[in-house]
Amino acid sequence: MKRGWLISVVLIALITGLTGCGNNNTGKPANSGTAAGNTSNGTEEQSADPVTIQFAGWGDPTEKEVFTKLIKAFEDKNPAIKVDYLHIPSSDYVGKMNTILAGGNSPDVFYVPDGDFGRWVSQDLLYSIDDLVESNEIDISDMWDSGLNRYRYDGASIGQGALYALPKDIGPTVLYYNKDLFNKMNVPFPSADTPMTYEQLLDTAEKLTISADGKTTQYGMGPIWWEGFVLGNGGQFLSENRQEFTGNSPEAIEALQFAADLSNKYGVVPKSAALKDMNDSQMFSTGKLAMMVTGRWMVPEFRKLGFDWDVAPLPVKQWAGTSGSVGLGIYSKTKNVEAAYTLVEYLGGPEGQREQSLMGFSIPSFKSMANTDVFLQPGQKPEHASVFIKAVESQVAGPWTYLPNAKWYDLLSQGLSPMWEGKKTASEVLNELKPKIDQAIKEGNQALFK
Repeated sequence: MKRGWLISVVLIALITGLTGCGNNNTGKPANSGTAAGNTSNGTEEQSADPVTIQFAGWGDPTEKEVFTKLIKAFEDKNPAIKVDYLHIPSSDYVGKMNTILAGGNSPDVFYVPDGDFGRWVSQDLLYSIDDLVESNEIDISDMWDSGLNRYRYDGASIGQGALYALPKDIGPTVLYYNKDLFNKMNVPFPSADTPMTYEQLLDTAEKLTISADGKTTQYGMGPIWWEGFVLGNGGQFLSENRQEFTGNSPEAIEALQFAADLSNKYGVVPKSAALKDMNDSQMFSTGKLAMMVTGRWMVPEFRKLGFDWDVAPLPVKQWAGTSGSVGLGIYSKTKNVEAAYTLVEYLGGPEGQREQSLMGFSIPSFKSMANTDVFLQPGQKPEHASVFIKAVESQVAGPWTYLPNAKWYDLLSQGLSPMWEGKKTASEVLNELKPKIDQAIKEGNQALFK
C-alpha cells in the first residue's frame, strides 16, 4: 500500500484497445441521479444499446476473481451499463496508467493510488464527484475521514476541497507476530490494547533474535516503516500550512535514529542485504522473522501459514502511524459520467465493500461495517482483528499524499539511505536534507504559496 511503481508495441496495443474513453465533455450532468443513458431531465427514452464503460484496476488472482463477480452483479443490477474490466498487474499499474492518461484515452473508472492522486488531480485528470455524491444515496458521513479526505483537493493542497474519488479501501499498518515463536522462546505476547514502547520493542526483539558465529538465523523484528515511527513519537514532516519541512525536529530525529539503530547497532532487524533473497513477508512466513509491520492485505496469505499468529498495535509511543488507500476515480473527460459514477458508488458502497471485506484483505470504508462480523470474522485469524479498527481511527494518510508534487517526499525517503547504512546519524542526514526538501516543496507546489 506505498508506489510508482513495455515494450512499445504492447503499450500501443493496450492504449488503442481501450473502450469507453473520453472526449472533451467535462461538464457535470444537471441531474446525476438519473439512469445511465437518460438525458439530464429524464424525459427522453433510454438508448436501446447499453452504455459501455471501462474499469481499470490491479489485484492478485483472488481479488481479480472477486471484482469479476462484483462487476457481473453490477451489470445484473444495472442492465443499461456494461463494464469492460481491464486488469493490470500491480507492478505495472502506475506506469501504464501514466502512459494511458498522457495519451488522453483513459478508462472511465480506475484505481487511484493515494500516492498518485495529487499528481493526477492537479493535472485535471480526475472528475470532481461532489455533486454526484450529494445527489445519490451513499452515506459518506459513515466513512473514515482519513480515507475520504485524502481524495480531496482545493487547487493547491490535498486533504480539503472538492472530492475526486471514493476510497476502495483503507489500510492501516499494524504489528504481526508469530505466536509459536513467542511461545517457543518464552516471550510474552504484545498487548492488543497498548503499543510497546521503544524500550519494550528492543527488549522483545532481542529475546527473539538468534545469532551465532556472526550469522543471524532468526530476527526479532522486520524492517521499520519509519513514517509511522516519526508520527508515533510526536514528530511531523511538514508545517501546518505544508510550506516547510519539519522532519528534522528532535522528535523525528529520535524516532529515525532508533529505527536505524535496531538494525545497525542492535542487529534485531535485517539489513537490506539480508532481504535480497527473501523479503520480510517471506521471512515471516518461513519462521525467520518473529515480528513485522504490514497491513490487512496480508491476512489472506497468512491464513494459509502452518503456525499461529496475531496482530498488535504499532510499537510506537502512542496509537499513531500511517495508513494507505486506493481510490476509485472517474476520468475527467469520460463521455459517461453517470454510468461511471454508478459503478464507483457500487464498488465503493456497501455492496462492494462487503464483498472485499469478506475476502479478508481490506477494511471496509464504512465505520459501521467494520464493527461487524463482516470484517471481524470471529473464528479466523487474527484473533484481535479489532486492532485494525483502532489503528485506522488513529492513523493518518502518509506524507506521500500531502502535496500534489511529491518530489520532496522522494528526496526524503531516498536521502535517508546513509542513515540506514549507518554512515551518518539521523540528525546529520535530516539537517542536510532540509534546505533541499524546502526548495522542492516550493518549486513543485507553487500554488501553495500564492
